[in-house]
Amino acid sequence: MSGNKKAINFLWKLTKRVLFPLLWLLSVIYGKILLVRNKFFDWGWLKENKYDLPVISIGNITVGGTGKTPLTEYVIRLLADKYRVALLSRGYKRKTKGVVIATTNNTAEDIGDEPKQIQTKFPGITVAVAEKRTEGIERLLQEKQPEVIVLDDAFQHRYVKPGLSILVIDHGRPLWSDYPFPAGRLREPRSGQKRADVIVISKCPKNLSVAEKNRLTKKISPDPGQQIFFSYVEYLPPVNPGKTGSRLNNETKVIALAGIANPEPFFDLLSEKYHLKKKITFPDHHAFNKEDCEHIEALFQNIKTENKAIITTEKDFMRIKDIPCMNEETRSHIWYIPVKIAFLFDEEKKFNLLIKNYVEKDKKNRSVPE
Repeated sequence: MSGNKKAINFLWKLTKRVLFPLLWLLSVIYGKILLVRNKFFDWGWLKENKYDLPVISIGNITVGGTGKTPLTEYVIRLLADKYRVALLSRGYKRKTKGVVIATTNNTAEDIGDEPKQIQTKFPGITVAVAEKRTEGIERLLQEKQPEVIVLDDAFQHRYVKPGLSILVIDHGRPLWSDYPFPAGRLREPRSGQKRADVIVISKCPKNLSVAEKNRLTKKISPDPGQQIFFSYVEYLPPVNPGKTGSRLNNETKVIALAGIANPEPFFDLLSEKYHLKKKITFPDHHAFNKEDCEHIEALFQNIKTENKAIITTEKDFMRIKDIPCMNEETRSHIWYIPVKIAFLFDEEKKFNLLIKNYVEKDKKNRSVPE
């Protein structure tokens, strides 16, 4: 390690040590405020709105990528063939305000990268975004009459009372080893997990043992009635919409591009499969600009071979594919890696049945006259 890097690391560790007591104090204050807020909802002092159709909430407590989008897609895929499904998201980092019911003309700038990704994958469902989920649901009910609403990233949005609440916890960032913001990455104290009906541990190793499953279950300490599932991320073959017949190989020289919360597993995957020349990282949900485009294009042009590619995540592709500053030649070489969630311990059928039974039971209960 160079002297400069050692100095930077030393200063970073020193800064964290000096600032941590202050950050911890702020975390305690922040956590107490959220505990009081949650109690207000529990006591009915703040109103939770219930709706006359199945509402499934999928969210997290940890800031950053916990794997909830692949789970959201899994649930939509499970239901979309049988029901009129609507996805309602906040549309994080979008440039619009209020309620937007998406059309195919909307870009990631209009509705956010994750909603755009889901709209692209599931053209038969309705996708909407709204800061206030209650306003979004009311618009959906008026204009689209969905039979099921899936709420993305709404675990803390308690003005809506879901019929089924699914909490996603990252295996690599468990709640019991983290703190509320700003000392840690929790959006609220760990006790919030009690609101979940289902807990899904995401990003587990594929070879997770039964003993480790039992240890983690004990650590989570679920309430009676809470069901726990363990899952892993499965990476699918790379996609380039303009090159359906093309293939990449282990000699392809690749620039890896990622603007997600934790890009290292993505980079590791590309290192194993291709000749990784360069890694470019951006903040999560980064809005690409002209300077970014010029930087990416210059790096790509410097690779002197025809067998080359830019590979990014599916979420990043939703933002980068429509930006006007990108050279079309460079854009044509951009591939993305789709991902999907898979369940461990042969519990896929159990999870599927849980979701389907909830929707069917909820619909039947609401169809019975009072």
